[in-house]
Amino acid sequence: MSQEIELKLSVSAASADSFLSLHLLSGFQAQTFSLENTYYDTEDFALSQAGCALRVRKVNDGYVQTLKTRGQNVSGLHQREEWEMPIHGSELDTALFPQGALPDTINQDKLQPAFTTDFQRTCWNITQGSSEIELVLDSGLVKAQGKQDTILELELELKAGNVEDLFTLALEISKHIPVMPSDVSKAERGFRLCGRPFTKAPELPKIVTQQSIESAFCALFGYEMEQLNLHWQSFWQTQQWRHLQSFLVTLGNMATEIDWFKRMMPEAQSQMATSHIQWIEQQLLPILSWWPACFALSRDAEKESQDIAYRLQQSKAKKALSALYALQDNPELGFRILSLTAWLHTQGWQQGQDDEHRRLSARSITEGIDYCFDKALNELNTERFTGNASYALSQFPAVHRLLMLCQYFDRLYGKELGDLRAPLQALEENLSRLSAIEVVTRLKDWLNELPMEQQASIYSWTRSQTVLLRDIKQLAEKLIQGRCALLGELV
Repeated sequence: MSQEIELKLSVSAASADSFLSLHLLSGFQAQTFSLENTYYDTEDFALSQAGCALRVRKVNDGYVQTLKTRGQNVSGLHQREEWEMPIHGSELDTALFPQGALPDTINQDKLQPAFTTDFQRTCWNITQGSSEIELVLDSGLVKAQGKQDTILELELELKAGNVEDLFTLALEISKHIPVMPSDVSKAERGFRLCGRPFTKAPELPKIVTQQSIESAFCALFGYEMEQLNLHWQSFWQTQQWRHLQSFLVTLGNMATEIDWFKRMMPEAQSQMATSHIQWIEQQLLPILSWWPACFALSRDAEKESQDIAYRLQQSKAKKALSALYALQDNPELGFRILSLTAWLHTQGWQQGQDDEHRRLSARSITEGIDYCFDKALNELNTERFTGNASYALSQFPAVHRLLMLCQYFDRLYGKELGDLRAPLQALEENLSRLSAIEVVTRLKDWLNELPMEQQASIYSWTRSQTVLLRDIKQLAEKLIQGRCALLGELV
């Protein structure tokens, strides 16, 4: 058994030739060969549900079978246990695996071929710093049940050395060609074709009182990085714009976490990470400015509002897609996301720490949460909810940050946090609707193209702003009560 540490990057067909001509490859000999693989599972996909992948690979001088466990997979960096061994012939031989390698719940007699992957692999053995890294470009197809999907990806596997060198090489590549961290394995592509997509949202970390501030930060920032990759990949798989909106929200969550925990890191480190997040936000915000309005309209139960939302999406999505393709082809996007991934996995915030930073890092998370709650509560100006729409919307970020704290740390507080969470959730939803109304009123060009009856429907909808502001004011009063109770608990 060995531990596989591998960074997977997606690359476009247009960029593959540019990758092959990179100067950094010129000093290393490339090997190219074909790989044919058959993946196995039970009829009900019990093995993949257990987080395992089992395959038989045809190689030049025979066959090799490999079993990989779920392990850890955060923002393209895969760390998992792996068993690999030669076999006689192309038939699977599970008896060769050590006891306990396959999950006990798997009936090995029920394992059968599920799908195949056939691809060409170009491989370089790279010396980077003090590390040996296998860099490969895989190009081919995954096939199942008469369907197929394209394989085109870079993989950087750490053969010896340290993860820092792995990211140094990946970042150098990302300066020249557009790449993105990928959590989608070849096995997952195959299972999707079989009708068994197994990508699921990562589970929110269970923060406990024994954890240090640094440990909690690592868990929460890693969780958001996983979410970020999932939303990006989900959009390109489905073309559903809600995934990009979630991508933007996740970026904001990451920036908030850095702000909460920045006392444990040198200012240069927090500023560096925040600058990467802000750059990505600034690229996406203009592209998605119309989507909150479309989403709010489509939630209306009346068919007419859903039709209007569809027309809005038709009107804006084509132009937005052009801008999004341009962003996807910009190497800086992948470079900045990879920089955040490297910062997480190499604990970049520790660079330049002094004794005070290290002392704060080691403190109990409960002490850190008290500081975060106190900061978030003081940022919330409940009096602004009693004014006009722009005043109320100015509190949207503060409401979201406070709700994040409630979601992350609800296990560490009692009834007071529950009393605060309910009005916060209702407030965030109403502020989202209010924001959508504000967006629609600015889309004059689109509104003027609608038939008069649909324009009337939209203007009727925007007049609900008065009711929303009334509800927001009432929720703010409940929030004040919950805030006072929690402040008393913190004291």
